[in-house]
Amino acid sequence: MRMWLWLAMLFGGMAVWPLQVWSQEVITDQVSITTGRGQLFGITSGEGIARTFLASGEEILVVETKGLTGYVQTTKRLLGFSGRLQRWVDINLSSAEEILNRTVTPRMIVVQGREGVYGFQSDLGRWKREPWGAGETLITNVVEDHVGVLITNRRALGFSAFTGGFFSQDLPSGNTIEQIQVNDNVVVIHLSELMLVFRSGLAIWAVLP
Repeated sequence: MRMWLWLAMLFGGMAVWPLQVWSQEVITDQVSITTGRGQLFGITSGEGIARTFLASGEEILVVETKGLTGYVQTTKRLLGFSGRLQRWVDINLSSAEEILNRTVTPRMIVVQGREGVYGFQSDLGRWKREPWGAGETLITNVVEDHVGVLITNRRALGFSAFTGGFFSQDLPSGNTIEQIQVNDNVVVIHLSELMLVFRSGLAIWAVLP
């Protein structure tokens, strides 16, 4: 009887154990960024450490990490760190540019400036830039893990962690934004007369009547 009870407890525990492990398995930060002696170090959870040098007089303003992605803003440029590629990639800022906001996700970065918007695709290790047009102003934006959309007074800009750069869709005149739905990969903009859809895996906008 005791042996039967012991076996029942053993196999019962084995049945529950994977569920407990699964419930505790969450996405965590995979990279860390630190500085020293005029250098930036990107450190991954494995063996990789990548470094890049700061220019003379260059000062670090912002450091942020999430998932496999690292972000550094300095007085001269933006730097993205790809944990998957173990690589630093930078994009220079003009002397007139002012960074207003940024969103860092596990797979990408979206940065809003007064002169334009910048996007970093972590898995691809590259920056993209889209300048604002004359008189163009940002109204709102939504950014999730793999997809982001910025809406101005003239157009919607879609950005994906996986493909291309910024994809522009003109907003029909006379339409007002009623609702924006977003998850990790899809953004749906409900306008008064139609819907606009942007997906992380496609480099096009879809227009639904």
